[in-house]
Amino acid sequence: MRVAGNLHANSATRCARRARRHGIINEPDFLLAPALQAGRLVRLLPEYTGGGGDIWAVYPSRRHLSLKVRLFVDHVAAVFGGAPARTAAQH
Repeated sequence: MRVAGNLHANSATRCARRARRHGIINEPDFLLAPALQAGRLVRLLPEYTGGGGDIWAVYPSRRHLSLKVRLFVDHVAAVFGGAPARTAAQH
């Protein structure tokens, strides 16, 4: 199924509000969880999983990586089911 549209925003809240007013939205569940749980949005096409995507953690250097950053990256990887990516220098 090909899906297209012309609305672009950097706010999940804004996208969810537009979907409630004007139609359908294609966003990750974790961004729309509050609206879905409250019943403000309903899931259409539950068998459709979308194209997926990557989440990247970008920081200036691994040389002096703080414990806070390392723990955050590990937490995000655990929550979203992936393993922390390795940089080219680590391969």
